Amino acid sequence: MSIAAHSRTDTGKARLPMLAAPLAALLYPFALKGFNASVTRIAESDAGAFAGSWLSAPVCLALAFAMPLIAMLAAMSFSEIGHPTVAQLRAKRAALLAVAAPTLFVFLGVVLTMLHDPVPDTWLWVACWAIALALLLRSDNGVPAVVAPRPVPAPLRVAHGVSALALIVIFLALHIANHLMFPAGEGTFNAVMKVFRHVYRNDILQPLVVALFLFQVSTGLFFVWRLTAAPSDRFRTFQIASGVYLAFYVLDHMDSVFVFARTYLGIDTGWGWATGAPTGIIKDAWNIRLLPHYWLGAFFVLAHLAAGTRGVMMAHSVSKAFADRFMISGTVVAAIIATWIMLGMSGMRVQFV
Repeated sequence: MSIAAHSRTDTGKARLPMLAAPLAALLYPFALKGFNASVTRIAESDAGAFAGSWLSAPVCLALAFAMPLIAMLAAMSFSEIGHPTVAQLRAKRAALLAVAAPTLFVFLGVVLTMLHDPVPDTWLWVACWAIALALLLRSDNGVPAVVAPRPVPAPLRVAHGVSALALIVIFLALHIANHLMFPAGEGTFNAVMKVFRHVYRNDILQPLVVALFLFQVSTGLFFVWRLTAAPSDRFRTFQIASGVYLAFYVLDHMDSVFVFARTYLGIDTGWGWATGAPTGIIKDAWNIRLLPHYWLGAFFVLAHLAAGTRGVMMAHSVSKAFADRFMISGTVVAAIIATWIMLGMSGMRVQFV
């Protein structure tokens, strides 16, 4: 996806790239519904629809994952425009928000469940993104955006990095290592989880972890707003987009764990919670939204660290070519780890004999 700099003309064709990301976000739940419907037909051994379901299931799942990718590519293209119009700047920020569609859809479903709202979450989701589309259509694409790009304060940037390092040591390294145990089965996963929880669930470290995450979210969103006022290359845009996803993922995850699970349902967030027991993640019509949500969560947390390390490397005179290769390698590793975790959460088991 490539978008040229504006030419002061506002045509329907010029508007189309601006609508791609919010339109993809609007359609996201329907791709998940299509995948779930196909898997359900396969499980029921409907001979008449069996072949078609095996074909439609991977297509629908690929579409579900393609939608945040479309938003990412749109954000990258708009970020390269040196002097964007009002509409293009709003389209860039809308695209960054659309990258977070999988985790926002989970958050919406959890909140409406707790509120006992009779309105289906898909209806509200479509309405919200339809409003976003309407606002983009009404935005002025003939007038340059009036922005005053301001750099992120260096002390705050350092504090963001230091707090991220603290989170890795106290929580993230252990939490991800625990999640890598999913393919080993429930017994191994729970045994490892029990050991690790003695570290990050004690009365001192758990409030600290929560505070550090909230600091990451608040400073990260502040960085996003400032950085999106200026053009950036695709590597930096990826870092920004992954940060947007993680900000909403953290807020959703804390809401799901502390409010929905522990307070509303009064249950522990262990194996059953993570795997969507008893129905599982794949076959349940609601739980299927957790598949892209968790995969992208694991992927972006590792890829965001790789992108941040790239920035540190370049700030310390490491060549851009080497830093870029490091980030690309890091994102590949992140995708492999996220896939391993999600296969385990979805039912894949590895036995050692």
